[in-house]
Amino acid sequence: LPELLPVARDCMAPSYPEVVESFARISDQAYGEEDAFRATLKQGTTVLDTAVAGVKADGGRSLPGAQAFLLHDTYGFPIDLTLEMAAEQGVEVDREGFTALMNEQRERARADARARKSGGAADTAALRTVLDAHGPTDWRAWDTLTTESRVLALLGAEGPVPVARTGDLVTVVLDRTPFYAESGGQDSDAGLLSGASVEAEVVDVQRPLPGLVVHRVRITAGELAVDDTVHAAVDPEWRLGARQAHSGTHVLHAALREVLGPTALQSGSYNRPGYLRLDFPWRGALSPAVRSEVEEAANRALRRDLPVGVRWTTLPEAKELGALALFDETYGEKVRVVEIGGPWSRELCGGTHVDHASQIGTVALTAESSVGAGMRRLEAAVGIEGFGYLARERDLVGRIAEQLNAPRTELPEKIAGLLDRLKAADRENARLKAKATAGRAAELAGQAVEAGDT
Repeated sequence: LPELLPVARDCMAPSYPEVVESFARISDQAYGEEDAFRATLKQGTTVLDTAVAGVKADGGRSLPGAQAFLLHDTYGFPIDLTLEMAAEQGVEVDREGFTALMNEQRERARADARARKSGGAADTAALRTVLDAHGPTDWRAWDTLTTESRVLALLGAEGPVPVARTGDLVTVVLDRTPFYAESGGQDSDAGLLSGASVEAEVVDVQRPLPGLVVHRVRITAGELAVDDTVHAAVDPEWRLGARQAHSGTHVLHAALREVLGPTALQSGSYNRPGYLRLDFPWRGALSPAVRSEVEEAANRALRRDLPVGVRWTTLPEAKELGALALFDETYGEKVRVVEIGGPWSRELCGGTHVDHASQIGTVALTAESSVGAGMRRLEAAVGIEGFGYLARERDLVGRIAEQLNAPRTELPEKIAGLLDRLKAADRENARLKAKATAGRAAELAGQAVEAGDT
Protein backbone atom coordinates (compact mmCIF):
# COMPACT_ATOMS: atom_id res chain seq x y z
CA LEU A 1 0.00 0.00 0.00
CA PRO A 2 2.78 2.57 0.61
CA GLU A 3 3.64 2.12 -3.08
CA LEU A 4 0.08 1.99 -4.43
CA LEU A 5 -1.75 4.68 -2.43
CA PRO A 6 0.41 7.65 -3.51
CA VAL A 7 -0.21 6.69 -7.16
CA ALA A 8 -3.97 6.52 -6.54
CA ARG A 9 -3.83 9.87 -4.76
CA ASP A 10 -2.07 11.57 -7.68
CA CYS A 11 -4.54 10.11 -10.19
CA MET A 12 -7.57 11.21 -8.15
CA ALA A 13 -6.25 14.62 -7.04
CA PRO A 14 -7.59 16.69 -9.97
CA SER A 15 -11.18 15.54 -9.32
CA TYR A 16 -10.98 14.90 -5.57
CA PRO A 17 -8.69 17.47 -3.91
CA GLU A 18 -9.95 16.37 -0.47
CA VAL A 19 -8.02 13.12 -0.98
CA VAL A 20 -4.80 15.14 -1.07
CA GLU A 21 -5.83 17.25 1.92
CA SER A 22 -6.63 14.18 4.02
CA PHE A 23 -3.93 11.89 2.66
CA ALA A 24 -1.90 11.81 5.87
CA ARG A 25 -4.88 10.51 7.82
CA ILE A 26 -6.06 8.15 5.04
CA SER A 27 -2.65 6.62 4.45
CA ASP A 28 -1.93 6.28 8.16
CA GLN A 29 -5.10 4.24 8.67
CA ALA A 30 -4.61 2.21 5.49
CA TYR A 31 -1.02 1.29 6.33
CA GLY A 32 -2.10 0.37 9.84
CA GLU A 33 -4.79 -1.94 8.45
CA GLU A 34 -2.21 -3.63 6.22
CA ASP A 35 0.17 -4.15 9.16
CA ALA A 36 -2.68 -5.55 11.27
CA PHE A 37 -3.74 -7.93 8.50
CA ARG A 38 -0.18 -9.24 8.20
CA ALA A 39 -0.34 -10.08 11.90
CA THR A 40 -3.73 -11.75 11.36
CA LEU A 41 -2.29 -13.87 8.55
CA LYS A 42 0.67 -14.92 10.66
CA GLN A 43 -1.45 -15.94 13.64
CA GLY A 44 -4.21 -17.55 11.56
CA THR A 45 -1.75 -19.51 9.45
CA THR A 46 -0.22 -21.04 12.58
CA VAL A 47 -3.64 -22.07 13.90
CA LEU A 48 -4.70 -23.44 10.49
CA ASP A 49 -1.50 -25.44 10.02
CA THR A 50 -1.96 -26.98 13.47
CA ALA A 51 -5.59 -27.86 12.73
CA VAL A 52 -4.73 -29.39 9.34
CA ALA A 53 -1.93 -31.43 10.90
CA GLY A 54 -4.42 -32.72 13.48
CA VAL A 55 -6.89 -33.75 10.78
CA LYS A 56 -4.19 -35.62 8.85
CA ALA A 57 -2.88 -37.29 12.00
CA ASP A 58 -6.38 -38.68 12.63
CA GLY A 59 -6.57 -39.95 9.06
CA GLY A 60 -9.18 -37.38 8.04
CA ARG A 61 -9.49 -35.40 4.83
CA SER A 62 -11.85 -32.62 5.89
CA LEU A 63 -11.37 -29.66 8.23
CA PRO A 64 -14.48 -29.30 10.44
CA GLY A 65 -16.70 -26.28 9.80
CA ALA A 66 -16.36 -25.33 13.49
CA GLN A 67 -12.59 -25.00 13.07
CA ALA A 68 -12.99 -22.79 9.98
CA PHE A 69 -15.55 -20.69 11.89
CA LEU A 70 -13.14 -20.33 14.83
CA LEU A 71 -10.47 -19.05 12.46
CA HIS A 72 -12.89 -16.52 10.99
CA ASP A 73 -14.66 -15.43 14.18
CA THR A 74 -11.80 -15.42 16.70
CA TYR A 75 -8.74 -14.76 14.59
CA GLY A 76 -10.26 -12.74 11.73
CA PHE A 77 -8.88 -15.22 9.19
CA PRO A 78 -10.90 -15.01 5.92
CA ILE A 79 -12.72 -18.17 4.87
CA ASP A 80 -11.37 -17.80 1.31
CA LEU A 81 -7.82 -18.11 2.63
CA THR A 82 -8.79 -21.08 4.79
CA LEU A 83 -10.22 -22.85 1.73
CA GLU A 84 -7.19 -22.05 -0.42
CA MET A 85 -4.52 -22.95 2.14
CA ALA A 86 -6.29 -26.13 3.23
CA ALA A 87 -6.56 -27.23 -0.41
CA GLU A 88 -2.83 -26.63 -0.86
CA GLN A 89 -2.27 -29.18 1.92
CA GLY A 90 -4.71 -31.68 0.45
CA VAL A 91 -7.53 -31.07 2.93
CA GLU A 92 -11.11 -30.04 2.20
CA VAL A 93 -13.17 -27.70 4.40
CA ASP A 94 -16.67 -28.46 5.67
CA ARG A 95 -18.11 -25.39 3.97
CA GLU A 96 -21.72 -26.29 4.85
CA GLY A 97 -20.86 -26.52 8.54
CA PHE A 98 -19.07 -23.17 8.39
CA THR A 99 -22.01 -21.53 6.60
CA ALA A 100 -24.48 -22.89 9.15
CA LEU A 101 -22.47 -21.45 12.04
CA MET A 102 -22.18 -18.10 10.25
CA ASN A 103 -25.94 -17.99 9.71
CA GLU A 104 -26.54 -18.78 13.40
CA GLN A 105 -24.26 -15.93 14.41
CA ARG A 106 -25.93 -13.48 12.03
CA GLU A 107 -29.39 -14.44 13.30
CA ARG A 108 -28.29 -13.95 16.91
CA ALA A 109 -26.92 -10.53 16.02
CA ARG A 110 -30.15 -9.57 14.20
CA ALA A 111 -32.27 -10.77 17.12
CA ASP A 112 -30.15 -8.79 19.60
CA ALA A 113 -30.40 -5.68 17.44
CA ARG A 114 -34.15 -6.05 17.04
CA ALA A 115 -34.64 -6.55 20.77
CA ARG A 116 -32.45 -3.54 21.57
CA LYS A 117 -34.11 -1.21 19.10
CA SER A 118 -37.61 -2.19 20.17
CA GLY A 119 -36.83 -1.96 23.87
CA GLY A 120 -37.13 -5.73 24.18
CA ALA A 121 -40.28 -6.13 22.07
CA ALA A 122 -39.59 -8.08 18.91
CA ASP A 123 -43.11 -7.47 17.53
CA THR A 124 -42.15 -4.76 15.05
CA ALA A 125 -45.40 -5.26 13.14
CA ALA A 126 -47.39 -4.30 16.24
CA LEU A 127 -45.26 -1.19 16.69
CA ARG A 128 -45.80 -0.29 13.03
CA THR A 129 -49.57 -0.58 13.60
CA VAL A 130 -49.34 1.83 16.55
CA LEU A 131 -47.30 4.30 14.51
CA ASP A 132 -49.73 4.13 11.59
CA ALA A 133 -52.73 4.60 13.87
CA HIS A 134 -51.44 7.41 16.08
CA GLY A 135 -48.59 9.04 14.18
CA PRO A 136 -45.12 9.96 15.52
CA THR A 137 -44.48 10.31 19.25
CA ASP A 138 -44.68 13.87 20.56
CA TRP A 139 -41.06 13.87 21.79
CA ARG A 140 -40.19 16.65 24.26
CA ALA A 141 -36.86 15.59 25.74
CA TRP A 142 -35.19 18.87 24.71
CA ASP A 143 -37.82 21.00 26.45
CA THR A 144 -39.06 19.37 29.65
CA LEU A 145 -38.54 16.59 32.21
CA THR A 146 -42.25 15.79 32.69
CA THR A 147 -45.36 15.30 30.58
CA GLU A 148 -48.92 14.11 31.05
CA SER A 149 -49.21 11.22 28.64
CA ARG A 150 -51.68 8.64 27.39
CA VAL A 151 -50.79 4.96 26.99
CA LEU A 152 -51.27 4.04 23.33
CA ALA A 153 -50.05 0.44 23.51
CA LEU A 154 -48.59 -2.20 25.82
CA LEU A 155 -46.45 -5.01 24.41
CA GLY A 156 -45.29 -8.11 26.26
CA ALA A 157 -42.96 -10.86 25.13
CA GLU A 158 -45.71 -12.43 23.00
CA GLY A 159 -47.18 -9.22 21.57
CA PRO A 160 -49.84 -6.64 22.59
CA VAL A 161 -51.41 -6.98 26.04
CA PRO A 162 -54.37 -4.98 27.48
CA VAL A 163 -53.01 -4.72 31.04
CA ALA A 164 -49.63 -4.99 32.79
CA ARG A 165 -49.45 -5.84 36.49
CA THR A 166 -46.93 -5.66 39.33
CA GLY A 167 -43.69 -7.37 38.39
CA ASP A 168 -44.34 -7.31 34.63
CA LEU A 169 -41.69 -6.00 32.24
CA VAL A 170 -43.41 -4.47 29.22
CA THR A 171 -42.89 -2.08 26.35
CA VAL A 172 -45.03 1.04 26.65
CA VAL A 173 -45.87 3.45 23.83
CA LEU A 174 -47.01 6.93 24.97
CA ASP A 175 -48.55 9.69 22.88
CA ARG A 176 -45.93 12.13 24.25
CA THR A 177 -42.78 11.67 26.29
CA PRO A 178 -40.01 13.68 27.97
CA PHE A 179 -37.63 10.68 27.91
CA TYR A 180 -34.51 10.77 25.75
CA ALA A 181 -34.28 7.67 23.56
CA GLU A 182 -30.80 6.21 23.23
CA SER A 183 -29.08 7.67 20.17
CA GLY A 184 -26.02 9.57 19.07
CA GLY A 185 -23.91 7.79 21.67
CA GLN A 186 -26.06 9.03 24.58
CA ASP A 187 -27.69 6.44 26.82
CA SER A 188 -31.44 6.61 27.38
CA ASP A 189 -33.06 8.44 30.30
CA ALA A 190 -34.24 6.78 33.50
CA GLY A 191 -37.33 7.78 35.43
CA LEU A 192 -40.87 6.89 36.46
CA LEU A 193 -44.39 6.54 35.11
CA SER A 194 -47.08 7.15 37.73
CA GLY A 195 -50.86 7.24 37.58
CA ALA A 196 -54.00 6.71 39.59
CA SER A 197 -53.36 2.99 39.91
CA VAL A 198 -49.75 2.41 38.87
CA GLU A 199 -46.12 3.05 39.69
CA ALA A 200 -43.58 1.95 37.09
CA GLU A 201 -39.84 2.29 36.54
CA VAL A 202 -38.56 3.24 33.08
CA VAL A 203 -35.45 1.13 32.47
CA ASP A 204 -34.80 1.78 28.76
CA VAL A 205 -36.01 4.04 25.95
CA GLN A 206 -35.48 3.32 22.24
CA ARG A 207 -36.57 4.37 18.73
CA PRO A 208 -37.37 1.07 16.97
CA LEU A 209 -39.04 2.90 14.06
CA PRO A 210 -38.50 6.44 12.73
CA GLY A 211 -40.66 8.79 14.76
CA LEU A 212 -41.71 6.20 17.35
CA VAL A 213 -40.35 6.23 20.92
CA VAL A 214 -40.93 3.17 23.12
CA HIS A 215 -40.27 2.70 26.84
CA ARG A 216 -39.14 -0.50 28.51
CA VAL A 217 -41.00 -0.39 31.84
CA ARG A 218 -41.09 -2.51 35.01
CA ILE A 219 -44.39 -2.27 36.90
CA THR A 220 -43.47 -1.81 40.59
CA ALA A 221 -47.00 -1.36 41.98
CA GLY A 222 -50.57 -1.57 40.70
CA GLU A 223 -51.47 -2.09 37.08
CA LEU A 224 -51.21 -0.20 33.79
CA ALA A 225 -53.73 -0.42 30.95
CA VAL A 226 -54.08 0.93 27.42
CA ASP A 227 -55.64 4.44 27.37
CA ASP A 228 -54.52 5.16 30.97
CA THR A 229 -53.19 8.65 31.66
CA VAL A 230 -49.78 8.71 33.38
CA HIS A 231 -47.34 11.28 34.63
CA ALA A 232 -44.05 10.64 32.81
CA ALA A 233 -41.08 12.01 34.77
CA VAL A 234 -37.38 11.84 33.93
CA ASP A 235 -35.05 11.42 36.92
CA PRO A 236 -33.56 14.95 37.12
CA GLU A 237 -30.26 13.73 38.59
CA TRP A 238 -29.92 11.20 35.78
CA ARG A 239 -30.61 13.83 33.13
CA LEU A 240 -28.12 16.24 34.72
CA GLY A 241 -25.44 13.55 34.62
CA ALA A 242 -26.35 12.68 31.03
CA ARG A 243 -26.08 16.33 29.97
CA GLN A 244 -22.70 16.66 31.68
CA ALA A 245 -21.40 13.51 30.02
CA HIS A 246 -22.62 14.39 26.52
CA SER A 247 -21.30 17.95 26.66
CA GLY A 248 -18.10 16.54 28.16
CA THR A 249 -17.74 14.28 25.12
CA HIS A 250 -17.92 17.32 22.81
CA VAL A 251 -15.39 19.18 24.98
CA LEU A 252 -12.97 16.23 25.02
CA HIS A 253 -13.33 15.85 21.24
CA ALA A 254 -12.44 19.52 20.72
CA ALA A 255 -9.53 19.29 23.19
CA LEU A 256 -8.24 16.21 21.36
CA ARG A 257 -8.24 18.05 18.03
CA GLU A 258 -6.62 21.07 19.67
CA VAL A 259 -3.71 18.93 20.91
CA LEU A 260 -3.35 16.28 18.17
CA GLY A 261 -4.63 18.21 15.15
CA PRO A 262 -7.71 18.05 12.89
CA THR A 263 -7.23 14.39 11.92
CA ALA A 264 -8.16 13.22 15.45
CA LEU A 265 -11.86 13.01 14.57
CA GLN A 266 -14.39 11.12 16.63
CA SER A 267 -15.37 7.83 15.02
CA GLY A 268 -17.67 6.66 17.80
CA SER A 269 -18.73 7.54 21.33
CA TYR A 270 -20.84 6.48 24.27
CA ASN A 271 -21.87 8.49 27.30
CA ARG A 272 -24.03 8.02 30.36
CA PRO A 273 -24.20 9.92 33.65
CA GLY A 274 -20.70 10.20 35.07
CA TYR A 275 -18.92 8.42 32.21
CA LEU A 276 -17.89 8.94 28.61
CA ARG A 277 -15.77 7.21 26.02
CA LEU A 278 -14.58 8.49 22.67
CA ASP A 279 -12.95 6.57 19.80
CA PHE A 280 -10.68 8.26 17.27
CA PRO A 281 -8.19 7.23 14.56
CA TRP A 282 -4.58 7.36 15.73
CA ARG A 283 -1.49 5.23 15.33
CA GLY A 284 0.11 4.28 18.61
CA ALA A 285 -0.68 5.00 22.23
CA LEU A 286 -0.81 8.54 23.56
CA SER A 287 2.05 9.34 25.92
CA PRO A 288 1.27 10.35 29.52
CA ALA A 289 2.32 13.90 28.63
CA VAL A 290 -0.11 14.07 25.69
CA ARG A 291 -2.96 12.60 27.76
CA SER A 292 -2.29 15.21 30.42
CA GLU A 293 -2.29 17.96 27.80
CA VAL A 294 -5.64 16.79 26.38
CA GLU A 295 -7.18 16.63 29.85
CA GLU A 296 -5.87 20.11 30.66
CA ALA A 297 -7.24 21.56 27.40
CA ALA A 298 -10.67 20.12 28.23
CA ASN A 299 -10.71 21.49 31.76
CA ARG A 300 -9.49 24.91 30.58
CA ALA A 301 -12.65 25.07 28.47
CA LEU A 302 -14.67 24.33 31.61
CA ARG A 303 -12.85 27.03 33.57
CA ARG A 304 -13.53 29.54 30.80
CA ASP A 305 -17.23 28.65 31.17
CA LEU A 306 -17.74 28.51 27.42
CA PRO A 307 -21.39 29.02 26.43
CA VAL A 308 -23.29 26.08 24.94
CA GLY A 309 -25.68 26.98 22.13
CA VAL A 310 -28.01 25.16 19.75
CA ARG A 311 -29.03 26.23 16.26
CA TRP A 312 -31.06 24.63 13.50
CA THR A 313 -29.84 24.97 9.94
CA THR A 314 -29.47 23.07 6.68
CA LEU A 315 -26.77 20.46 6.23
CA PRO A 316 -24.85 22.50 3.59
CA GLU A 317 -24.92 25.56 5.86
CA ALA A 318 -23.75 23.47 8.80
CA LYS A 319 -20.83 22.11 6.77
CA GLU A 320 -19.98 25.66 5.67
CA LEU A 321 -19.85 26.63 9.34
CA GLY A 322 -17.38 23.83 9.91
CA ALA A 323 -19.72 21.67 11.97
CA LEU A 324 -18.46 18.11 12.41
CA ALA A 325 -20.67 15.14 11.61
CA LEU A 326 -20.25 11.38 11.82
CA PHE A 327 -19.97 10.01 8.29
CA ASP A 328 -22.28 7.04 8.95
CA GLU A 329 -25.20 9.07 10.32
CA THR A 330 -28.26 9.95 8.24
CA TYR A 331 -29.38 13.58 8.41
CA GLY A 332 -32.58 15.28 7.29
CA GLU A 333 -33.10 18.62 5.57
CA LYS A 334 -32.72 20.48 8.86
CA VAL A 335 -29.90 19.61 11.26
CA ARG A 336 -29.25 20.54 14.88
CA VAL A 337 -25.85 22.09 15.53
CA VAL A 338 -24.48 22.18 19.08
CA GLU A 339 -21.78 24.79 19.73
CA ILE A 340 -19.50 25.09 22.74
CA GLY A 341 -17.57 28.31 22.65
CA GLY A 342 -18.76 29.01 19.09
CA PRO A 343 -16.31 27.60 16.55
CA TRP A 344 -14.16 25.91 19.24
CA SER A 345 -16.58 22.97 19.25
CA ARG A 346 -19.29 22.79 16.60
CA GLU A 347 -20.96 19.43 15.92
CA LEU A 348 -24.19 18.03 14.52
CA CYS A 349 -25.91 16.47 17.52
CA GLY A 350 -29.36 15.48 18.78
CA GLY A 351 -28.38 14.95 22.41
CA THR A 352 -29.07 16.84 25.63
CA HIS A 353 -26.47 19.32 26.86
CA VAL A 354 -25.58 21.72 29.66
CA ASP A 355 -26.03 25.49 29.19
CA HIS A 356 -22.44 26.41 30.08
CA ALA A 357 -19.25 24.35 30.03
CA SER A 358 -18.58 24.92 33.74
CA GLN A 359 -21.70 22.87 34.55
CA ILE A 360 -19.82 19.77 33.40
CA GLY A 361 -17.81 20.02 36.62
CA THR A 362 -14.63 18.24 35.60
CA VAL A 363 -13.25 15.90 32.95
CA ALA A 364 -10.89 13.29 34.43
CA LEU A 365 -9.28 10.88 31.96
CA THR A 366 -9.37 7.35 33.37
CA ALA A 367 -8.10 5.17 30.50
CA GLU A 368 -6.58 5.20 27.01
CA SER A 369 -6.47 2.01 24.98
CA SER A 370 -6.51 0.40 21.55
CA VAL A 371 -9.81 -0.75 20.03
CA GLY A 372 -8.44 -1.92 16.69
CA ALA A 373 -5.78 -1.20 14.13
CA GLY A 374 -5.15 2.55 14.04
CA MET A 375 -8.01 3.26 16.48
CA ARG A 376 -7.70 4.53 20.06
CA ARG A 377 -10.24 4.99 22.84
CA LEU A 378 -10.29 7.61 25.60
CA GLU A 379 -12.43 7.12 28.69
CA ALA A 380 -13.22 9.75 31.28
CA ALA A 381 -15.24 10.38 34.42
CA VAL A 382 -17.23 13.63 34.47
CA GLY A 383 -19.28 15.64 36.93
CA ILE A 384 -19.49 14.42 40.53
CA GLU A 385 -18.19 11.02 39.39
CA GLY A 386 -15.10 12.79 38.02
CA PHE A 387 -14.45 14.40 41.39
CA GLY A 388 -15.01 11.02 43.04
CA TYR A 389 -12.45 9.40 40.74
CA LEU A 390 -9.87 12.09 41.56
CA ALA A 391 -10.60 11.73 45.29
CA ARG A 392 -9.97 7.97 45.12
CA GLU A 393 -6.71 8.57 43.27
CA ARG A 394 -5.68 11.09 45.94
CA ASP A 395 -6.51 8.64 48.73
CA LEU A 396 -4.60 5.86 46.99
CA VAL A 397 -1.50 8.02 46.66
CA GLY A 398 -1.88 9.00 50.32
CA ARG A 399 -1.96 5.37 51.46
CA ILE A 400 1.10 4.50 49.34
CA ALA A 401 2.98 7.50 50.75
CA GLU A 402 2.09 6.41 54.26
CA GLN A 403 3.22 2.81 53.68
CA LEU A 404 6.51 3.92 52.13
CA ASN A 405 6.98 6.66 54.72
CA ALA A 406 7.82 9.17 52.00
CA PRO A 407 6.44 12.56 50.87
CA ARG A 408 4.11 12.33 47.88
CA THR A 409 6.49 14.30 45.69
CA GLU A 410 9.23 11.69 46.29
CA LEU A 411 7.06 8.64 45.53
CA PRO A 412 8.29 8.06 41.94
CA GLU A 413 11.95 7.97 43.06
CA LYS A 414 11.12 5.87 46.12
CA ILE A 415 9.19 3.29 44.07
CA ALA A 416 11.86 3.24 41.36
CA GLY A 417 14.48 2.49 44.02
CA LEU A 418 12.39 -0.35 45.44
CA LEU A 419 11.91 -1.84 41.98
CA ASP A 420 15.67 -1.64 41.28
CA ARG A 421 16.42 -3.48 44.54
CA LEU A 422 13.74 -6.07 43.76
CA LYS A 423 15.19 -6.70 40.30
CA ALA A 424 18.68 -7.05 41.79
CA ALA A 425 17.35 -9.53 44.36
CA ASP A 426 15.61 -11.49 41.61
CA ARG A 427 18.83 -11.65 39.61
CA GLU A 428 20.78 -12.87 42.64
CA ASN A 429 18.08 -15.42 43.43
CA ALA A 430 18.18 -16.71 39.85
CA ARG A 431 21.99 -16.98 40.03
CA LEU A 432 21.85 -18.97 43.28
CA LYS A 433 19.12 -21.25 41.94
CA ALA A 434 21.15 -21.92 38.78
CA LYS A 435 24.20 -22.75 40.89
CA ALA A 436 22.21 -25.07 43.12
CA THR A 437 20.61 -26.75 40.12
CA ALA A 438 23.98 -27.32 38.49
CA GLY A 439 25.28 -28.93 41.67
CA ARG A 440 22.21 -31.15 41.93
CA ALA A 441 22.57 -32.15 38.27
CA ALA A 442 26.11 -33.42 38.88
CA GLU A 443 24.92 -35.42 41.89
CA LEU A 444 22.10 -37.00 39.88
CA ALA A 445 24.43 -37.82 36.98
CA GLY A 446 26.75 -39.63 39.41
CA GLN A 447 23.86 -41.88 40.44
CA ALA A 448 23.16 -43.09 36.89
CA VAL A 449 23.03 -46.88 36.27
CA GLU A 450 23.13 -48.92 33.08
CA ALA A 451 19.87 -50.45 31.86
CA GLY A 452 20.55 -52.72 28.91
CA ASP A 453 22.37 -50.68 26.25
CA THR A 454 21.33 -47.41 27.88
